[in-house]
Amino acid sequence: MSQQIQRLERSIGTRLFERNRREVRLTAAGEALRPYALRALADVEDGIRAAQRAAAGETGHLTVGFLEAAASTIVPEAVREFQAAYPDVELTLRELGVGAQVGGLESGRLDVGLLRPPFEGAGLVFEKLVDEELVAAVPSGHRLAGRDSLAARTIAGEPLVLLAREVVPGLHDQVLALCREADGAGRVAQEATSIQAVLGLVAAGLGIAVLPASVRSLSRAGVGFVAIRSRHRSPLYIARRRDDDSLLVARFAAAAREAAHPGG
Repeated sequence: MSQQIQRLERSIGTRLFERNRREVRLTAAGEALRPYALRALADVEDGIRAAQRAAAGETGHLTVGFLEAAASTIVPEAVREFQAAYPDVELTLRELGVGAQVGGLESGRLDVGLLRPPFEGAGLVFEKLVDEELVAAVPSGHRLAGRDSLAARTIAGEPLVLLAREVVPGLHDQVLALCREADGAGRVAQEATSIQAVLGLVAAGLGIAVLPASVRSLSRAGVGFVAIRSRHRSPLYIARRRDDDSLLVARFAAAAREAAHPGG
């Protein structure tokens, strides 16, 4: 320690301590330096604690992309659980289509994505969270409204309101495939780029929509939901970069799994 003090005194160009046989005391220069040294030590201790918390995944920033349909169920539950456990982590949530999420993950603009197939991305890992059943969103005065369930062939000849393929290509193609398998071509009456817009067109009586069952949580006047008896499901995946070993990403993924399967 004495050598370090001597080096510091040489670098400053003056003595910081008065020394004799009985005591060591600060010089005027030492007294002037003392509060700055104490603050520096406190800052170092704070920096060490901040680094330790960041390494433990307790602080930092996470950017999550999601599809609109996931925003009604899994996203809010996952965010609530994650922020309760890690309140000092800053979350940025971005509603994006499938292609934009894949691009954001590949470029590093996103850390996590919640999306539906089909998708592909170099260096990305996709994990299925849930397989959702499909429901028909029908105008409240429609002949199918009020049923508990219906067969796919029942909607094959109905005018359809589709979520645009550019947003969720897999669901768009799946709805048309469902109609074809039920011996109907699938007559597309309208398309929209958001689920809320789709439901608005349904409420206006312009057709019916086939959507993941999680949309039941979206209340919309003039629209009822009826389960579709079909083998088709709409899976939701969580995606991340393969080389990203961030604890924040791992912990958000765990929160999303719990949201998809509470208590599972």
